[in-house]
Amino acid sequence: MKLRQKLAMVLAAAMVVTAVPVTTMAKSTNEMNKVVSIVEGTILDATKGVALDMQFDANQTTQDTTTTFFLKTEDFEFDKDAYTTANQTTGVYVDATTGLKVEILSKTEAKVTVPVKVAGNKVSIPVYGKVLKGNPAIVVDGEDSLATSGKYALTGSEVVTDKALVATAGSAKNISVDGEGQIADITVEEKTAGALKNGSVITVSLPNSSDLDFKLGSDIKVEGLRGLAGQDVKVKAQYRDNDKKVLELTVEGITSSASRGGIKIKGIEVQAENPRYEVKTGEVKVAVKADKMEDAKLVVANVADFGVKLNVEEEVEVVAGKDGKTVKVTLEENAIASLNKRQDVYFELEGANIVKDTLKVTEGAEGILTQETEKDEVTGLTLDTAKLSDTKANKVVFEFEVEGKASQTGDVVLVASSRNFEKDIELKVGTVKEAVKVEAEAMTVKVGLKGQKGGKVVITETEAEMLPRGKEIVVEVAKDKANGIHVVDAKVEAKDVQIKNVKVKDGKITFTIDRTSNEAGTITITDIKVDTDRTVPEGSFDLTIGGSAISKHADDVITAEDFLVVGTPNTEDNTSNGLKKGTGIFKVGERKYTVNGEVKEMDAAPYVAKSNRVMVPVKYVSDVFGVNGKDVLFSKENGGTITIFAGSRVLQVVNGSNIALVNGVKVPMDEKVTIIDGRTYVPVGEMARLLNVEVEWSNETKTATFTNR
Repeated sequence: MKLRQKLAMVLAAAMVVTAVPVTTMAKSTNEMNKVVSIVEGTILDATKGVALDMQFDANQTTQDTTTTFFLKTEDFEFDKDAYTTANQTTGVYVDATTGLKVEILSKTEAKVTVPVKVAGNKVSIPVYGKVLKGNPAIVVDGEDSLATSGKYALTGSEVVTDKALVATAGSAKNISVDGEGQIADITVEEKTAGALKNGSVITVSLPNSSDLDFKLGSDIKVEGLRGLAGQDVKVKAQYRDNDKKVLELTVEGITSSASRGGIKIKGIEVQAENPRYEVKTGEVKVAVKADKMEDAKLVVANVADFGVKLNVEEEVEVVAGKDGKTVKVTLEENAIASLNKRQDVYFELEGANIVKDTLKVTEGAEGILTQETEKDEVTGLTLDTAKLSDTKANKVVFEFEVEGKASQTGDVVLVASSRNFEKDIELKVGTVKEAVKVEAEAMTVKVGLKGQKGGKVVITETEAEMLPRGKEIVVEVAKDKANGIHVVDAKVEAKDVQIKNVKVKDGKITFTIDRTSNEAGTITITDIKVDTDRTVPEGSFDLTIGGSAISKHADDVITAEDFLVVGTPNTEDNTSNGLKKGTGIFKVGERKYTVNGEVKEMDAAPYVAKSNRVMVPVKYVSDVFGVNGKDVLFSKENGGTITIFAGSRVLQVVNGSNIALVNGVKVPMDEKVTIIDGRTYVPVGEMARLLNVEVEWSNETKTATFTNR
């Protein structure tokens, strides 16, 4: 083997050996019995009770063993006098119970002797002395002894100052330009236990340039913290040398505690230096001082002009017709009394809806905000300003759920109004995103005509899966205007989304989403067939697109405005009498009749009366000439009165009477009107005369042929 290879193997082996952790048997277990709060100059004595505890390993000791080791210090000085025990030389401490002996050799070194009388003996070495700046610690030098060497810190952090107190401020309070108000809470905390004492004086000072003075007479409250928690601590407040910009607070009621504590001072009030002038706007700072306190300049208030702020925690995006989302809003006064307690604040939501019973006030007086409803919908919110505080700038935080209706899209804006506001406050809280877009091509129809075909409606998803599986879409003429217009057929096609159960019934086009889309789907409705009767007025009619696939609410729809345009009455196929041209053939005893060659069926049949007159049903003869069921009205008046709107004529006949009214003029008939099984009959000839059409009777075939040319 080459020399180079041998050396490489030796080095590798050495590396393996040094990489193995070496375990040594611990001779004693050492730890400080406590970690104390200290600053530079803190004296550790018997009252502090700090000690280094040492537990010796039972396997390392025998009945007669005595061991000696040394203690050294870092950033700490032993107090030789404190280690003096009765009948001992100065600087020598002996524990009669354990036989422990501590001899102070210098400010930074001590000799410790432990006679181990019992296997596993435990001793506590007291730590007396003065803390220096830095990282104070006790170092055990256990070489050639049964003690384990190590360094043990006296505190959890570096000692950098001799200041035993520190002051901080809570959230800055808002004060109006009239200067009246309270400053933030001031907290004074001990860095070492006992730093706050009865008689401690805390000075709070405003700058000489400030427009504010302190105001005595208010109830300043004190809350004990940590080691002083639960104590009845108070402060006595007074001006220093009658200077209203300097407040002296003398602490009272403290009971000594071994743990660090602190106090929170609440309710210090200020006022304008000169009440005739407004205070300058901006931050208010104070200087807080006390014996052994770190210098503190704190922002305790903001002077602001009267006014209110309206903010939203986070804007939301909701999908039209789908589930809503919660918004969190904050209304906050810039200064005390910005809101007038006699003038409520009203909120309205534009561009979306507030979901009923979702209002929740998370900060503010109980019952301060209520919802207003009409027909089970939230119309707005009312803030009861009488419930506001007089002593602070109010803040009300509330949340509610926002949802968009199927037809809504765009920004959602919360509008706050009050007689106290110069103008309404508008806050955008979110947006409504369309689930689908609807495009429509209008169709024109005529009055009194069946089977009119046209129009086009395209429903397009804004993104995939907007139309949920198993939900239905319903398309119909707007319900409040549908009288006299009937959708009877349509062609429905889908792309990138699957539909099923396409039906046209009761004037509605309905279908169900069978499978959701992977890409934005499109549903197209064409060849919409419409029937109209003569009661339909001229004008435009809306088409609505709704159903559970469009919105979670049954009455929520998207409207295609002016989809159906009703023009002038259908006169192209009418004659001068205003009736539709055509021919109808009726045969005695048969329920089938013919209209322009098309065979139809009726629920009544012509018959021959006792007077040998042939009687025909009014409804079906009228139907031949474009008079549909909506143009024939029945009332129970006079035993049964029938009114017929027949082209240019209004006809009226009465059951059992041979007098008819034609446009209000009485016309005698040669046979009385008869109602049988709910159908009204008049003689063949009289029916033709009333409608102003021609009639031919064939005695051979027993048929009556009515014609309007």
